[in-house]
Amino acid sequence: MASSLDEPAELRAEVERYPWYHTLELGGGVVTEGMFDHRPVLDRYPLPVDLGGKRCLDVATMDGYWAFEMERRGAASVTAIDLEDPEDLDWPASLRKDHDKSLDETKADRFALAKRALGSNVERLVLSAYDLSPALGSFDFVFCGDLLLHLKDPITPVERIRSVCTESAVIANVITRFRLYEKRPIAELDGIDNFEWWVTNLAGLVRIVRAAGFARVEAAEPFELPFRTGGDWRGLRGVVHASV
Repeated sequence: MASSLDEPAELRAEVERYPWYHTLELGGGVVTEGMFDHRPVLDRYPLPVDLGGKRCLDVATMDGYWAFEMERRGAASVTAIDLEDPEDLDWPASLRKDHDKSLDETKADRFALAKRALGSNVERLVLSAYDLSPALGSFDFVFCGDLLLHLKDPITPVERIRSVCTESAVIANVITRFRLYEKRPIAELDGIDNFEWWVTNLAGLVRIVRAAGFARVEAAEPFELPFRTGGDWRGLRGVVHASV
C-alpha cells in the first residue's frame, strides 16, 4: 500500500487534528500518536502471516490498524465495521452523561484519513457487533480486538462472529488474573467506574469463545500492551485463535 498523500507536512498537519486510538505508520515518516501501540507486540497476535486470497473482517475497527494489517498481509478484501454515534456504544449509565466523546466522535474521519494516506481499499461499514450476521456475507478470517470488555453482553457478538466465519478468528481482549483461580473461568463486573463491563481471566476468554460455537480454541501467552495515554487502562492482553 503506497501513500496517496505526497507531502508529509500536509499529512502530519491533518493527523495532528485528531486524538488517535491506534499508532499507525502512514508513510513519509508520519506516525499517529495513538493511545495504544501494537507494533512492538504484533507477533504476539496469531494472525496468519499470509492472508492471500482471503476475505477478512475487522470487528470494531476504530482507526483501522488491524484492517490495514490484514490488507498488508495480502487479503483479497477487508471489511471493517464500527459504530458511528458514540451514544450507540454500551457506555454504563453512570458514565454516559460526562464521558469524553472525542475519541469516538472522530474515528470515522481518522479511519478515512489513514485509508487515504495508505492508499487502502478496506471497506468500512457502520454496523454493531451485536448486529453482525450472514447477511453481510462470510469471511475466511475475522479479527476482534479489545471489544468484549466494553459490552454488557460479551457473548452474543462472538456468536455473531462465528456465524460469519468460515475458517478462523483471532479474538483479543483485556484480561485480569485471579490469584489461585487461573484455571477456572472467572469474570469481574464493573459498569460504574470505567467504560468496561466484564473483564475475564484467560480461561474465561477461552470459555466465551468456545461457548459461541467455535470447534477449537487455542490461547496464546498473555502479554502487556504498551499504551501512551488514556488513563488507568489495564495492560494485560489475552488472545485466542479459534477455528470453526
